[in-house]
Amino acid sequence: MSSDQQEQTNAAATKAPSFWDKMPVGKSVFTSILVIIALIAWLFSGLLSHSSDELAIAKPLSETIQQANRFKVVVQALEARPYLNEINLQARSEADKVVTIAAETNGTISALPVDKGAFVQANQTICKIDIGARQAQLDEAKAMRDARQIEFNAATKLTEQGHVSKSQLAASRAAYDASKAAVKGRQVELSRATIRAPFDGILDRLPVKVGDFISVGQPCATIIDKDPLLVVGHIAENQVNSVRLGAIGKAAFVTGETVQGKVRYIAETPNLATRTFRIELEIDNKDLLLRDGVSAELTLQTGNVLATRIPQGILTMSDDGKLGVRVIDEGRVAFRNVAIVADNLDGVLVTGLRARENVIIAGGEYTRDGRQVDFEFAAPALADVATPSVEVR
Repeated sequence: MSSDQQEQTNAAATKAPSFWDKMPVGKSVFTSILVIIALIAWLFSGLLSHSSDELAIAKPLSETIQQANRFKVVVQALEARPYLNEINLQARSEADKVVTIAAETNGTISALPVDKGAFVQANQTICKIDIGARQAQLDEAKAMRDARQIEFNAATKLTEQGHVSKSQLAASRAAYDASKAAVKGRQVELSRATIRAPFDGILDRLPVKVGDFISVGQPCATIIDKDPLLVVGHIAENQVNSVRLGAIGKAAFVTGETVQGKVRYIAETPNLATRTFRIELEIDNKDLLLRDGVSAELTLQTGNVLATRIPQGILTMSDDGKLGVRVIDEGRVAFRNVAIVADNLDGVLVTGLRARENVIIAGGEYTRDGRQVDFEFAAPALADVATPSVEVR
């Protein structure tokens, strides 16, 4: 070995040891420790960056489980609005007057001057009975009256002259008065042979024919007066106080006509069998086109009512059997008792809800009163955003 190579070897042997030579662990271990320290520092820096009041507080396990088990329902915000309240009744038309005219004397029908179904005026002749001997009896009574009058006049003069007593004059006066009464009786009997209409109306029935024998009390004709025409219904006892005399109503007949009128009569006592009260709506029928005895739907206005329109399928029953709906009140399920005002294709109108309610429209059957639930709002229905001034039936 040369002297130069010997010197390089000695210099390397005498060189000072490095940092890694002095460490008790190796370089790779030390690098791992530094990475772990940096990771821990990064985690703590994230926690410390938030203020202490923003740190989440651990909730009790029971509350966490309860929130996780909350049922979710769908609600709709509904508002109470004024509606024109109406009561619907099944009814029928009735003529204002229906009179069956009966004979007041015996005899044979000699003439029927008016055809059945024709319009007649008051005092118009509708049936004639053969007068028979009635006219002769009247003539006889008049002759007897005239004779008694002559006798009474003579007795009066003789009494003034003192030839006839006052008792004889009184008897003559009585005979004369009786003869006048007999004339009047015969006149009445003769007039009964002619049967006349008591008022303007329609000759609806004519049960006799010319040549028929008619007795006292036997019907000769039926006359009806259907102007005004009545629409008669029967209202339940729990609704009768909501209708007043003069209230507006309308009647839709099965024949297609729809007319309007006013309430003219409400019975004071009910039908004991049905517990309903008779009610009459008076309508004009000057053209006499509306008929008697036709079925109709009677609608009576009872004023405005503050009601809420709800979907038909959400009505339910409480544990004690009361009708109502479920709502969300301060995040909890609550039951509201309601009363149905009207039911139609647009929904059910009910009273008993607050001015604004979050009504459960889906999922309510799986909840119970007082339970906390999660909920979401449904889009408003078309019927709920419509103009509120509509008629309710």
